[in-house]
Amino acid sequence: MDFKRGVTDIHQPIFDLHDLEEKLMISPFKKLMLSCLELTVFKYFLRSVNAELTGKSLLEVGCGAGYGIVQIHSGFKPREYVAFDISKKMVSYAAAKVKKQKIPVHLFVGDVRDLKLPSNRFDAAFAFTVLHHVEGWKDALKEINRVLKPHGLLMINEINDRSLNWFERYLKVYHPKKARFNWVMFRRGLLNAKFQIIREFHFLKDLGFFLCVKK
Repeated sequence: MDFKRGVTDIHQPIFDLHDLEEKLMISPFKKLMLSCLELTVFKYFLRSVNAELTGKSLLEVGCGAGYGIVQIHSGFKPREYVAFDISKKMVSYAAAKVKKQKIPVHLFVGDVRDLKLPSNRFDAAFAFTVLHHVEGWKDALKEINRVLKPHGLLMINEINDRSLNWFERYLKVYHPKKARFNWVMFRRGLLNAKFQIIREFHFLKDLGFFLCVKK
């Protein structure tokens, strides 16, 4: 993969989000959630384990419309920032943001189950509600582990199968059945992928959870 380019075009299947979910991904609400909830929890985790990511090599798994890129770059000033999404449309939104704000990021269309990235490259990775879209989420966790440096951190925000049942029943937003997991399944998947859970926070009666795990 040629990291000299701002956006690297690799041939992957186009993933189409449900219209309502796509609108949420590009909405100001998503930006607010990232800054007020997701990154706030992640920064608390990092402080609690005395981890410093400023100036490090960072990866964002499933960057969506690019709100995470903007806020993580602003907050951590990484030496290297790599971000990708399986949706070409989302990558195009993100590319427009980073171009407008002149953010140095290596952005590409890619599949988390088969990253075309070197092993042991990143100090930390962020995954904001991504894995419940991925049927092979267990393989995705192993692939993320592969590209992290020894003792690298993975910050995860996810929702479980009961949450997805609610979205399906009331909002008619559907996700792959094989991608669904409960907390016990997800914990087992992390351990099988050789991650150690070091911090966790559950919210909305355990319908969602935040995790800080270490390779």
